[in-house]
Amino acid sequence: MEERALDVVAVGEGCIDLVLQVKGLPGHDQKVMGRLVGWLPGGTVPNFACAASRLGLGVGFLGSVGDDHAGRLVREDFRSFGVATDGLRVCPGQETHFTVILLDETGEKAIVVVPTYREVIEIDAGTRSYIAGARALYTMPYDPEQFGKVATAARAVNTRVAIDVEPTVGAGLRALKGILAHTDIAFFNREGLTAAVGNRELSSAAQEMLGYGPQIVVVTLGKDGCLVVDGDEIVECAGFVVEVKDTTGAGDCFNAAFLAGYLWGWPLSKTATFANAAAALSVTEIGPRAGFPTVEAVQRFLMERGAT
Repeated sequence: MEERALDVVAVGEGCIDLVLQVKGLPGHDQKVMGRLVGWLPGGTVPNFACAASRLGLGVGFLGSVGDDHAGRLVREDFRSFGVATDGLRVCPGQETHFTVILLDETGEKAIVVVPTYREVIEIDAGTRSYIAGARALYTMPYDPEQFGKVATAARAVNTRVAIDVEPTVGAGLRALKGILAHTDIAFFNREGLTAAVGNRELSSAAQEMLGYGPQIVVVTLGKDGCLVVDGDEIVECAGFVVEVKDTTGAGDCFNAAFLAGYLWGWPLSKTATFANAAAALSVTEIGPRAGFPTVEAVQRFLMERGAT
């Protein structure tokens, strides 16, 4: 790919996470005691942006935050990670999107997503120029119509389009086919792929998704690693065993590391191993971004584990 001002532009909404530690995730009509970890900048696409920047990619964020205290925290955290914020808009009179994260003693979590306003990305000359300055674009296609406009703008200037598909995206298979037609790299977690195609064998389901347009389909499997398919090969890569403190943001970190390997021109097997290692390191600290590693940290981890 040719040189551009940015490696990737992340398109989404700024978000703040209310993180609470509990002994066990509560069930229906159950009360539990919790401990406040903090109000921490988070959100799937912002987490991706910070993880990618920590790994050494040039990253810009295109989206918005509210004009409240949470929005200021989000902007400050982006700057601390080296994410460019010239594409970040502050919405007057709006409260920043937030999530409530319940974190249990095993490091697993339950998340409640609370959108506070509808995000609209205007595809104007400034937006087109910002997208054209990046080698790749990354987003979650919550709104298929808006995603189509953003992806069309990206592909018109040969900017690769990568998406993250989770069950919260909410697109049925028909809408998902349209989304994938505008996509170069599609990241699914296991639940997102199952929500799209039902409880099927993962490899065949991933290959079906490949048939709708992407060059690469990646399925993250948590501690079990990942599955990657393209037109030539199927790569199954085992995960790494670590002491888990917080799984929040692990998938976002994986996607950032995988996209980094892709942009660096690595083969799929090396890229998948690197991404698994980055995600493993990310779960060893409490907080959505506290464990995001540098390239050097991932390399040390892989050497210690005897991986190449």
